[in-house]
Amino acid sequence: MDDELAYTKLVSAESAIKDILYMYYTCADYQMLFSDMGTEDGEFDPFYFIDYSIESQPGYDTNFDLLHQGSAIKIPCRILQCWEQGGYGGYESARLKPEKELVSSGRMDHLPELKQYISDCLKSYSIASKGAAAIYSKYIEGFFEKLTK
Repeated sequence: MDDELAYTKLVSAESAIKDILYMYYTCADYQMLFSDMGTEDGEFDPFYFIDYSIESQPGYDTNFDLLHQGSAIKIPCRILQCWEQGGYGGYESARLKPEKELVSSGRMDHLPELKQYISDCLKSYSIASKGAAAIYSKYIEGFFEKLTK
């Protein structure tokens, strides 16, 4: 990969991480997986970054755990929003087809807990809302707790 392309990929990952951090901040502010995102979840495409990798660049460390997990967190926030605001008729609905395809594609195998949670979210609002607190606590609160150590 040439240097310019490598740099462009690095900058796009850093931009996505900035969006993820603001999305995490918003969820922390509401103390839950926030399901009414407007601009709070940023412009990054979670389907693009869910398994994103780039070659290390000297002097630049990319937090791939944050990038992958944050991408995965954005997806159930969107699913919860669809359940709560209408427009999602359940698993057989075509409304969330990209999410269903992602779960079955194998691209989330490195995030088994989040993959299972997204799969559950697609099937049932009740299951999605019951599992949201544990996901929020582990991934969002857990992220901020790690920063204090």
